Amino acid sequence: MANNNGAANAGMYAATAGINGMPAAGHHSDMQTLMQNMETLSGWLQQNREDFLRVQEGLEQVERRNARYPPGLPALPGINGDSAQSPQAEDTPTLTTLRRSLSEATARIAALQNTATEHARLQSLYEDTLTEATERIRNYVYAQNEHLLAVHKHYTELLAQARNETLTAQRVHSDWQAGLGRLNEEMRKVVKSREEEGAGPWRKKVGALREENAVLRRLAGWPPAEPEDEAEGDDDAEKEQEPVMEQVHMTGGDLLKERVLQERMGQPAGGR
Repeated sequence: MANNNGAANAGMYAATAGINGMPAAGHHSDMQTLMQNMETLSGWLQQNREDFLRVQEGLEQVERRNARYPPGLPALPGINGDSAQSPQAEDTPTLTTLRRSLSEATARIAALQNTATEHARLQSLYEDTLTEATERIRNYVYAQNEHLLAVHKHYTELLAQARNETLTAQRVHSDWQAGLGRLNEEMRKVVKSREEEGAGPWRKKVGALREENAVLRRLAGWPPAEPEDEAEGDDDAEKEQEPVMEQVHMTGGDLLKERVLQERMGQPAGGR
């Protein structure tokens, strides 16, 4: 029975000794040594109990024999209670011998009882200590598991928060990209409309200058301008128009555009 208790306690310790899958340093060897000592003590206790039972059986036999034959009789019966057999003098126990044997047996019983009591006390102390240690280890393991669960929960919450922030940032970035795309498209439309709006009067003025140039050539007796000259004039007009449109795009002001166009258109008229 003591060995079974030791095996059960060893199994309990093996189930709760590991913390996070790792055995506690030093505790395993200490508990193994303690279990070996307790098994040895349990074996001694079992042996003492068997000796005590044998002594009790012998005392009961002596008491039953004394109760069957009163002290007044001169001699005890023979072997196996056979009264017909005449015992010899050296085989017949005397009262003094029986009393001495009884006192020795009583002293041995008392010593065995003291030993058994001490072993029982040690076993009770061991069981109490093992129970307390097991309870402390169980509480420590439970606290560590709770701590790990709290850390995992906090880490999961941080991951979820970071994921939500990333998704929010991505949505904001997508909105910004879409807004910038729409703004770019609108700016292109505005620039294109302004270019078309600015190129209309310029073409009209170029056509008027060409007609004026043709009239002046006829009055002066010069030959009319050839198409190549007109093409060159168109190229020159376009080249002159490019810096003007660049300035218009850079400033973006209608007033500055009108003033630059007036200055550019006023130079040829004054020269001619």
